Amino acid sequence: MSTAKPSGLKAPSKIGRPTGAPATKTSPSTGKSSSSAPAVHMNFQVGERVWVNGNKPGVVQFLGDAQFAPGQWAGIVLDEPIGKNDGSVAGVRYFQCEPLKGIFTRPSKLSYTEGEANGTQTEPPSRTGSPTPSTASLASHTPSVKKASTAMPATPASNLARTNSESISNLSDTGSVKKGERELKNGDRVLVGGTKAGVVRFLGETDFAKGEWCGVELDEPLGKNDGAVAGTRYFQCQPKYGLFAPVHKVSRIGFPSTTPAKAKTTVRKVVATPSGLKRSPSTSSISSMSSVASSVSAKPSRTGLLTETSSRYSRKISGTTAVQEVLKEKQQHIEQLMAERDMERAEVAKATTHVGEVEQELTLLREDQEQMEAKMDQLRTLVEAADKEKVELLNQLEEEKRKVEDLQFRVEEACITKGDLETQTKLEHAHIKELEQSLLFEKTKAEKLQRELEDTRVATVSEKSRIMELERDLVLRTREVDDLRLRLEAQQESEGSDSTTSPLLEEVSSLRAQLASQEDQQRVELAGMREKLAAEEKAHSEAMAQLQVSSTKISTDNEQLKLRVSQNEKENADVIELWSSKLESAIASHQQAMEEIKVSFSKGAGSQATELVETKSALERLKVEHKQALEEAGARCVAESAARAQETGELNKQLLVMSEEKEHLEESLRSNVESAEEQHLVEMEDVLVKLHTAELKVKELEAQETKLVQQTQDRAKEVQEQVAAMEALRSKAGQGNQELQSLRTQLEEAQRQACSQGNKVSELSSELEGRQQEILSLQQSLTSVQQNLGSLEQELGNLVSTSAYVGKLKAGEEKLDQLANDKAKLQSDISDMMKSSGDSSAQLTKMNEDLTQKERYTMKCHEQKCSQTDGLLSPSTIRLTASDKTALKKQLDEEKASLQKSIHKSSALISEKDQELETLKSEFSVLRGESSTAKTLKSTVQSLEKDKSRLQERVQSLEKSLAGGQDTVTSASGDAALNQLKEDKETSESQIEFLNSVIVDLQKKNEDLKGKLEKMAEASLNGNNASDGFNEGPSKKKVPPRLFCDICDCFDLHDTEDCPTQMQMPDSPPHTTYHGSKDEERAYCDICEAFGHWTDSCNDDQTF
Repeated sequence: MSTAKPSGLKAPSKIGRPTGAPATKTSPSTGKSSSSAPAVHMNFQVGERVWVNGNKPGVVQFLGDAQFAPGQWAGIVLDEPIGKNDGSVAGVRYFQCEPLKGIFTRPSKLSYTEGEANGTQTEPPSRTGSPTPSTASLASHTPSVKKASTAMPATPASNLARTNSESISNLSDTGSVKKGERELKNGDRVLVGGTKAGVVRFLGETDFAKGEWCGVELDEPLGKNDGAVAGTRYFQCQPKYGLFAPVHKVSRIGFPSTTPAKAKTTVRKVVATPSGLKRSPSTSSISSMSSVASSVSAKPSRTGLLTETSSRYSRKISGTTAVQEVLKEKQQHIEQLMAERDMERAEVAKATTHVGEVEQELTLLREDQEQMEAKMDQLRTLVEAADKEKVELLNQLEEEKRKVEDLQFRVEEACITKGDLETQTKLEHAHIKELEQSLLFEKTKAEKLQRELEDTRVATVSEKSRIMELERDLVLRTREVDDLRLRLEAQQESEGSDSTTSPLLEEVSSLRAQLASQEDQQRVELAGMREKLAAEEKAHSEAMAQLQVSSTKISTDNEQLKLRVSQNEKENADVIELWSSKLESAIASHQQAMEEIKVSFSKGAGSQATELVETKSALERLKVEHKQALEEAGARCVAESAARAQETGELNKQLLVMSEEKEHLEESLRSNVESAEEQHLVEMEDVLVKLHTAELKVKELEAQETKLVQQTQDRAKEVQEQVAAMEALRSKAGQGNQELQSLRTQLEEAQRQACSQGNKVSELSSELEGRQQEILSLQQSLTSVQQNLGSLEQELGNLVSTSAYVGKLKAGEEKLDQLANDKAKLQSDISDMMKSSGDSSAQLTKMNEDLTQKERYTMKCHEQKCSQTDGLLSPSTIRLTASDKTALKKQLDEEKASLQKSIHKSSALISEKDQELETLKSEFSVLRGESSTAKTLKSTVQSLEKDKSRLQERVQSLEKSLAGGQDTVTSASGDAALNQLKEDKETSESQIEFLNSVIVDLQKKNEDLKGKLEKMAEASLNGNNASDGFNEGPSKKKVPPRLFCDICDCFDLHDTEDCPTQMQMPDSPPHTTYHGSKDEERAYCDICEAFGHWTDSCNDDQTF
């Protein structure tokens, strides 16, 4: 990349300078000042307000070294989002700001004021340049022009002198403009081709074409690329905003453009003043030639690209010599025109009449202009409505973007809710497992309770068996007591000694000890049984409490069961207390009996015998009572055991019911779980079906997309063909638009003129018929007059001899002289009327009335003379001379010739008007053909708008389908569908942008056509009098310049701005686009880390 040198001079382009003069060298002082300007650096500080490249305002937020490139860098926060980052580059943050408001640049590119770069204010180039030889040669003729203008201040020649000075100033201005073009810099606001505004982003040589090129970032998407051409990037911008153009086609905003506008205005001024051309032909020729020279010097022609500056310079010299020769010829022509001055005076009168007609046409044209302005207002309203529709479409696009974002958010929420549902299902599965475990635990508890109930049953049975054993022991003890008593009685009876009492007492004491031990054991067993019963009651209450939590019915049943159990416990406690009290009473009575036995043993044998009998009876009573009590206790125990068995059975039944209810609950839970799983499976199957349908839809959409892509490609080809055809049509239209618009204005004027001229022709035809009738009547009157004259001659021959009536004849001759004078006046009036045939019909009617009155007067005079001559017939009358007769004949012949000339002139005018009508009809047919082409263009626009509406409907349908399937779509398929929809939306947006660009191009074409219409209207206002100048016939139309591409070096194919080589490719170019030789090393920059230039030639204008 070749950058601009500090002196501001660039490499010479292959296009020669149009002035033909060599470039003026800059003085050393200016070179030094320009080279020292970039060296001035300002000490910026953080927080100061600066301008980046003189056109981007912002605030300094960072100063120092950076990791992305070596050297000093400045980080600026811009006021508008036209930057490149948010304060961070390559993951490293240097400062914080909003996105697209941060930019990194060199401190040398900062300034404190707008329009200032490198710390110096850019001044516009001075307009005082060294005059070129052509301008000097033309300026040498200006004194004579000034003298002519001062000598004739009242004539319009001063305007021509102004045009001459303007053309010469135009030449000097072009030199200054070229100097300004050579001083272009990156960041300058420029115009490309005089219509496209933008900012310079690149200056230098390129790979796609030779010479110096200027890369411009346009303000509107009217470009061809994004700063990259054929795989090499020259600068960075948005797509369709980049454009490459030669340096000579780019002009800085604030400088005069290089288009020959002044030359055109000067030519128009010269053409619009025919009187000035007639009065001062020398000045007009000078100004016209100077304007032609200025237009040639101001507008660089494309054909000059193939020639060199030397031939052009020789052409300029030959042009000056030709100008001098033309001046000599014009001086000779002046002498001829001085001779024709008298004829021009007559033409001035004709010009005045023509001025009246032109004024009428001007009023008509003004009315037409007002109508055109009304149409323009309507078109402006239409354009504003189109802009409003565009804004509404943009708002709709933003709303669609928001809808898509909402849909994406909903899809993400659906994914999140799906994850939450999955977690909930997992939690429910875990809860189900916990419930199953709790059910198993409750089953184990129920089994334990059943085991404990069985244990209690076994314990009751064991207690019953122990009671039976105790009863058996009592029976055995009673038997032993009886045996002992028998033994005692036998011993008393046999021995009667005290030796037998001691073992009995020992046995009684042992028995008492056994009874006490048995009582203690029974008490301990009763306490254990009570504790067991209390523990069982607690466990049962706990189990009932757990069961009570499970259901309300079970809780009520448990409460009832608790009441029953408490009652049974009370009853058992009462029974136990009764049995304990009875046992205690029995033990107490037994102890009393044993004490009494002891007392009886101590009193004596007799008393002992009685006591033994009483004890036996008491023992028997006790045994009977004990048996009865045991039987009653056994019956009660059996009843209680039966009641408990019934209660346990009822409890078992209730437990079975509870277990069944639990099983039902488990089964219901399982069924619910299975149904939920089945529903989940069904839903998953539905989701899979929907996914399958969505995939099918996606495939269909892909097929539709492929079809649409093919259609778009076909349409793109068709559009390219149409664009080529449009370009050809543009090239043709560029040639024919001016003709069309001039023809349209001429048609409108011709139609109006045809209407007016038709009226005039009808009036002229009626006048001609009247005149012919008048001529016939005059001829008849002339014949009658000739006959009368013959008769008068005869009568005068007879009256020669009469001398008495000489005075009367003299009076008659005087009357004839008066009649002859009246006749001459009538002939002059008729000739004047024939000349002023374009006057009003009122004057014609007045003249006809005058003629009729004069004819009547002549007829009356003739009749009087005839009557007088009839009375004066005598041989003494005076004869008329032959000279009078010949004079009358000559006058009549002259009148006839003048009438025939006027008739020939009118017929010639009618033939010319017929030819003009035929030409207008042919032009009207051409206009019809062009209107058909315009209709085809309108139909293409309508088809494009239909495609646009169809794409918008497709976008809406896709959004609806996405909204319908957002709840059931899985994450992977949802992402795929979203990507699909995003791609569809991007394609639709690109198509919409393409259609918008087409609409913008058509609107621009309409605006160009409107501008051309206005220009043609102005040209019709200024140029209708061109035919009255030198009577040289219609001027030849200028041939438009041939199309030429500076990149391809080809004519008649396309313009440089429309070159397809700088069109932006749809995708990134492949790596094979580099066609350099393998032997040479490609240029690589370590700062930019990109190919295309070396590190030494890296541009400091790079920003990050």
